[in-house]
Amino acid sequence: MGFLPNGTFVMASIAYASALGLLSMGLSLTFVTTRIANFAHATIGMIGAFVLTLLVDRVYYTGPSYQIFITAPVLSFLLAGAFAVFMYIVIMKPLADRGNGVTELMIATFAVDIILINILSYLLNAIRGVHIPKLIGLNVSSWDARIHCCGVILQASYIVLPIAAILLTLAFHFFLTKTKFGVAMRATIENPDLAEVMGVNTNMVYTVSWFISGGLAGVAGSLLAFSLKDTSPNDSALIIVSVFAGSIVGGLSHVYWGLIGGFIVGLMEKLGTGLLDNFYNQLLAPALGWTSFSMINYEKLMSLGLVVVILLFAPEGLAGVDWGKYLRKIKRRW
Repeated sequence: MGFLPNGTFVMASIAYASALGLLSMGLSLTFVTTRIANFAHATIGMIGAFVLTLLVDRVYYTGPSYQIFITAPVLSFLLAGAFAVFMYIVIMKPLADRGNGVTELMIATFAVDIILINILSYLLNAIRGVHIPKLIGLNVSSWDARIHCCGVILQASYIVLPIAAILLTLAFHFFLTKTKFGVAMRATIENPDLAEVMGVNTNMVYTVSWFISGGLAGVAGSLLAFSLKDTSPNDSALIIVSVFAGSIVGGLSHVYWGLIGGFIVGLMEKLGTGLLDNFYNQLLAPALGWTSFSMINYEKLMSLGLVVVILLFAPEGLAGVDWGKYLRKIKRRW
């Protein structure tokens, strides 16, 4: 194997980074609107993986189909969004109304996360498959359609995920800037008290923001499931680390930068770790006589290391950097 990763690995990394970008953008959205750091966000995304597994068992069990890239994301968006709204209205808002602070609300999201993981695990164990005997632990990658591109065989989800991330971001931007409710949401984000005085229904804005956040997580989870080793809600425990890393890198209080931060973190975890593994095992270890070993399992070290660097030099994330100043310096040099 060459030092540089092959095309398939690069596309898989971009797809993973796109999923993290959607998850981080959704996490930033709920934090910006309601100031709640939702640690159950990645598990809400696993609802999408749950939906995909059921569709594979009941509808698409005969083999890969491009239809699944429409039905699974749409159903996942609606179901995950509905759960996020339920979580906000039934649990988070009543707790906030009773005077609980940021710490208490954060702990509450931990509790919801554990409950939801157990519910999804129970359902995957309890539901008897129609065509597949055991749903828990199912590897659904074989139901992912294959695309032949430039002599490389790619999973269709590697192409669909980046496209979905771009389209959903554009749709969200259109919603915020071109619709009356979107403008009301922006006003609520900037100044909730003033927006309420001006007649904006802030409670409705918060509810819709949670629905959109959960929906984005559901779409990401449904498509990311094709790349997971198995359908296990417990995977969310590691995914949430990367999601928070992406939001922090981008700037936790900036929705669009959450998308960018998540994408960067995803590339660091996959491409960065892959390059580091090749460098160590192909160059450094043979030259120094050290023992070779896989560094793929150390991908979280890359993302968390990036978080530390960002917090040291840009405490507000990439969104807080004066990029115009750097661009002006570059122009002067040229």
